[in-house]
Amino acid sequence: MNRHVGCARLPAIGLLVVGLLVVGCSKPPTEEMNAAQATIDSVKALPDVQTYAMDQAQTAEQALAAVRQQVTEKKYDEARAALPNVFSAARGAVGAAQSAKEAARLDAERAISDANAAIAEAEGKIPHAPRYGKGAIRDINTLKAQVAAAKADVQAAQSAVGTEDYRGAAARGRDAATKARGVTQTIDDAIAMRQQARRR
Repeated sequence: MNRHVGCARLPAIGLLVVGLLVVGCSKPPTEEMNAAQATIDSVKALPDVQTYAMDQAQTAEQALAAVRQQVTEKKYDEARAALPNVFSAARGAVGAAQSAKEAARLDAERAISDANAAIAEAEGKIPHAPRYGKGAIRDINTLKAQVAAAKADVQAAQSAVGTEDYRGAAARGRDAATKARGVTQTIDDAIAMRQQARRR
């Protein structure tokens, strides 16, 4: 009597023996792991993921590494059961990148809007800058140059938005706002100094 039982023909000789034979026939999920790695590689190659969600892509890599470790320990069933988490993490990286990109776009738009408002305020202040007496601003052209630099930053920010460099756009927008507010603050300080001198 042949005592070797093939994996494809498991006889019904008791649940315990059947269970042992199934475990013995279990194989590493090599194809599934290869597919998971290919999915992760594809996700990591996406520009948006590279910019906004590499941490999440790394999570998928770590999940796959854990599966590989289970395979090394011959825990094939556990490894196979864990593989869906790898694919889920990879998809999550794509979703996270899309959400982060949209948030970055809105941030850039706000930064540009704030900068334009700050520039308008600064330009409105320049004609009222004290030219004589206490707190006088003798070099108005310097203030005008700072406003011009702020406008150039806004233009650069708008160009960055056009190329979907939203983080760069936001940074340039904030730089522009800082320059413009610096002009406004300089004029406000000069006006306050002159008013204080008049009270004495």
